[in-house]
Amino acid sequence: MIFSIDVEDWAQSVLNPNNPVTNRVLDNTLRLLDILDEHDHKATFFTLGNVAQKHPELIRKIADTGHEVASHGFNHQSIFNLTPNQVREDVSSSIKLLEDTSGQKVIGFRAPDFSIREYLFEWYCEALAENGVKYDSSLFPMKVVKYGIEKEYSLKIFNKYHLNEHYLSYMNFFGYKLPFFGGGWFRITPYAITKHLSQKLDSKRAVFYMHPYEIDLEELAAVQRAHDHIPLKWRASQFIGRPTVEKKLHKLMSDFQFTSFANEYYSDASLLIPQSTSSNHAEDKVIDIKDGLATKTSFS
Repeated sequence: MIFSIDVEDWAQSVLNPNNPVTNRVLDNTLRLLDILDEHDHKATFFTLGNVAQKHPELIRKIADTGHEVASHGFNHQSIFNLTPNQVREDVSSSIKLLEDTSGQKVIGFRAPDFSIREYLFEWYCEALAENGVKYDSSLFPMKVVKYGIEKEYSLKIFNKYHLNEHYLSYMNFFGYKLPFFGGGWFRITPYAITKHLSQKLDSKRAVFYMHPYEIDLEELAAVQRAHDHIPLKWRASQFIGRPTVEKKLHKLMSDFQFTSFANEYYSDASLLIPQSTSSNHAEDKVIDIKDGLATKTSFS
């Protein structure tokens, strides 16, 4: 299974993009590194450029402890709010800074808020390919309040640019897609249910995701002191369940084995086929072939 972390500062990336990046993202991410180390797991850290700019020592720590540094853009701006040229600049500037700081080649990208849409695929993929990206993990293959794509879509353009797409894991539940494996769903779901559903996932394809701030129990009070009123929708959707997350993480890491995208699919030792860039059209599937082995995957 893949463990992925979107490294961002809550007050800047969620509350107001004009807010400065704080030290909370540093402290929270260091705590996650300690938890991963305790269980001897590796992870992919999709990191904002502005976090690397504020805390370069954190980026070096992630790389030096054997984890993968990947890009989450620069300022957590949604892709659909940017022009093609702005996307190119956002991708290239974030990747250059992360590479210069970490000493690693950045091969992965995740759009802020999973903010890609089918009409953006062409120039989005072009921007990634121009910067040496090998894979994307931005597709949330179900529609929720803020993001996701529910309608049928084709990923032939990803094939055109030789990009693999590693979409977020979900379960089919009475005809509905249930995005339980990470984020707010992990926070509010009893762990016994998460474990039961996780056992049904393909361990070679499953992708878990979270944010460092989800283990921060003091953030709400600190943000309220600094920024006065916090809208009820944010207090409800962003802070409920946080006291349970760290304990759940220990259970999750004890019950399942996690690693990074780079280790699982893109290292010299990897024997796995990268997740196919296919389609959720039943008649439009793509076959990936490696070492004589073929696999067929679909988003349906």
